[in-house]
Amino acid sequence: MTTKVGNNAPAAARKSGQTTPQEQTQAWQGVLNSAVDQMNDPEIKGSTKYLGEGRINTVKQKVQSDMEAFIQSNPNASADDIKKEAESTTKKHETNAMFQKMRDDNFFGKLMSRRKELIKDMWG
Repeated sequence: MTTKVGNNAPAAARKSGQTTPQEQTQAWQGVLNSAVDQMNDPEIKGSTKYLGEGRINTVKQKVQSDMEAFIQSNPNASADDIKKEAESTTKKHETNAMFQKMRDDNFFGKLMSRRKELIKDMWG
């Protein structure tokens, strides 16, 4: 007697390899929460706490929307696949936020330097 795997297999056999939507959500949220904890930990070398709460919240929102789209397009993804995608997505958005912060800091640094030059020229 042979057993078929797929649509003709018993429901218990099909379900054993699938993750529930709740498990899928917990998988990516665990990765995101871990990343946010690291962003807020001043003891970690290279901590990105300086990004500020606004940028961190933006990262969280972007990761959430990307992961919801990933799960929607891959409903049968395993928890490991979801964690890998969440790690990749989180790193991408965190890196983008760091580059935006560096760009803004550079701009405001140059702006303040120019302001000091103008004040010096005007008032001696």
